[in-house]
Amino acid sequence: MEKKRVLVTGATGYVASRLIPALLDNGHRVRATSRHPEPLMRRHPQIEAVPSDMLDAASLKGALEETQVAYYLVHSMAGKDFAAKDRKAASVFATAAEAAGIKRIVYLGGLGSSEDKLSSHLTSRHEVGEILARGPVQTIELRAAIVIGAGSVAFEMLRYLTERLPVMIAPRWLSTKIQPIAESDLVDYLLAAATAEVEGDRIVEIGGTDIVTYRDMILAYAKERGLRRGIIGVPVLTPNLSSYWIKLVTPIPTSIARPLIDGLKNEVVVTDDSAAKLFPGISPGGYRNAVRHLLKEQIGRLEVATAPDVPPWPGTFDSLFVGRQWVRSNAPPARMGEVIASIGGDPRWYPLRWTWWVRARLDDLFGGTGLRWERPEGDLKPGSRVDWWTVRDIAPDRLLLRAEIKAPGEAWLEWRVVSLENGCELRQTAYFRPRGAAGHLYWWGLYPFHAPIFRRMAVGLARRAEEQSLQSSRG
Repeated sequence: MEKKRVLVTGATGYVASRLIPALLDNGHRVRATSRHPEPLMRRHPQIEAVPSDMLDAASLKGALEETQVAYYLVHSMAGKDFAAKDRKAASVFATAAEAAGIKRIVYLGGLGSSEDKLSSHLTSRHEVGEILARGPVQTIELRAAIVIGAGSVAFEMLRYLTERLPVMIAPRWLSTKIQPIAESDLVDYLLAAATAEVEGDRIVEIGGTDIVTYRDMILAYAKERGLRRGIIGVPVLTPNLSSYWIKLVTPIPTSIARPLIDGLKNEVVVTDDSAAKLFPGISPGGYRNAVRHLLKEQIGRLEVATAPDVPPWPGTFDSLFVGRQWVRSNAPPARMGEVIASIGGDPRWYPLRWTWWVRARLDDLFGGTGLRWERPEGDLKPGSRVDWWTVRDIAPDRLLLRAEIKAPGEAWLEWRVVSLENGCELRQTAYFRPRGAAGHLYWWGLYPFHAPIFRRMAVGLARRAEEQSLQSSRG
């Protein structure tokens, strides 16, 4: 594969956050741009991050300079005039790309037949593609439907509704045909589009192997999560009323939910085989596999930020509840790493031990494993059993444990050690992925106990590292 210097616009968004690591892994030189590039430099120190405003041609000049391929991943949905802003931004970018000598623009648009009466959201996506293709710069427009991934706004809406509502009212749009695509498959297509041998402008429709309805997606997701969900059909439920209901149940703003729901009245399915011909090395998967992969890999991706369009509720991250405790310590980072790697086998590791005893009795009552004080001989490794935890990952500066106790959801406890100029910082995080409404009640019901317990645990670990460091220096 030929290596390129590429520009990624909308670089703080969901799709770009997945694409940038793939570009770097494939040896491309990446420049990323957004109005606020500071988070990009912290997340991806290997890239060149520059500020720009898509409505300001002057700010794009430096971003596009000496670049061969540009990914156009900018799109807005909030506000009554979002379509006009998108048209202007696309026109400004197309002109700037021509002036900079860009060879190819890769644009991510939306599926949907132009013969249908498309929603304002989908119409805008098509208009942007048309504006980019009018210029002399070759444009490859990939058209996709719902992306199955943590941070995809449309999928997060589905996930929040399914997790929180045992019974859902089904408006007509739940029966519309959709061809969703897995996040990993979308990234593969975007990556391949940068170097594909193709002449002229192209519109390429991409999707997974399954054509389903939003109702099918809800029920299949519920099955993967072990949830029982009911759906009651109603003859009328307008997009406006649906958007207010979604605002009540999920963190997605009404201004974003409304155009999303409005777009669900249109069938969004692949109607040609151009993707298979242009990208023969990509074999997309189905919806259930995409959900299964997402749930399996979620914990390994905790450092990936949630899409800014879906602000997490307080105490949440990527649809997980979290409890963070960060403690500074004078101990060297290596000593702190040794302390967290030696945890287990002794109840003195756990503050307020009577609360753990109560939890153990509840676990026994419901047929769980109970709380056992155990630890293997020698060093910990993935799969090791530590008390009522299983080690999922371990490194000199990290330990991730998964809880094996009975709960309406899955729980993990993570420690990370961050080096500081004079010592280190211990970052302790409890993660909980609730299973249905019972999981949410469980988290918030125990939160008054968890907060002080985990705070004391983090402080105790930091103090132990300092004591051991002091003893070592004296000895």
